[in-house]
Amino acid sequence: MSAAPVLNPATVQELVDSLDAEFAVRLMDTFLQDSPHLLTEMRRGVRDGDAELVRRAAHTLKSNSWTFGLEQLAPLCQDLENLAAADGLAAAEPLARNLEAAYASARQAVEEVRAGLSDGRSSL
Repeated sequence: MSAAPVLNPATVQELVDSLDAEFAVRLMDTFLQDSPHLLTEMRRGVRDGDAELVRRAAHTLKSNSWTFGLEQLAPLCQDLENLAAADGLAAAEPLARNLEAAYASARQAVEEVRAGLSDGRSSL
């Protein structure tokens, strides 16, 4: 079984095709701007034992991740959301670390695709 791609280009292409490249770039800009705040919220929630804060931040990041086909990050967000919903934050620290590592790769992938779309390159 092969690992999921960091970013699924077909998902991004569907987004571009259904909207347009300019709007997709704006969505990516919003993701790149908002996601660090969501990670901060998750870290704070895990640290403070605030399951609802973790759940909300993980849910939002998960939804945004699926928009861009971030196939490694989104499932980790789902797992953290599920843990928080079950008030299982005692086991959340390792998952949160894995999620942050996956986020770094996902952010880089979104930045690269965004740059290509901004430059007018249509192929992903």
